[in-house]
Amino acid sequence: MSGFDGEICVRYEAVYRRAEPACGERRLLLAVLEDGIRTFLKNARATHGRAFNLRREALTWLTTDDRSDVFAFENICEALGIDAGRLRQRVFGEASDAELSAAD
Repeated sequence: MSGFDGEICVRYEAVYRRAEPACGERRLLLAVLEDGIRTFLKNARATHGRAFNLRREALTWLTTDDRSDVFAFENICEALGIDAGRLRQRVFGEASDAELSAAD
């Protein structure tokens, strides 16, 4: 009977253990990632009020290395196969470009 139990475990892992998120999960992770980045970029120049609070929250989310939250930036990037450091650089580069454009 123990051989049978082992076979069930092997089949279970083959079916339910995936290398990457399923389509719906992937869409959810992409939506969370997109929302966080858009929130940061949209409010990048904010200095007070609600927009400033949103920017600060998004910046904290982008820069923290705490992986305890399933929707942490680092966890989402890892699940999607995205280099978190490179994406972070691009986002901050876009924010800097937007600030320079606004100053012109």
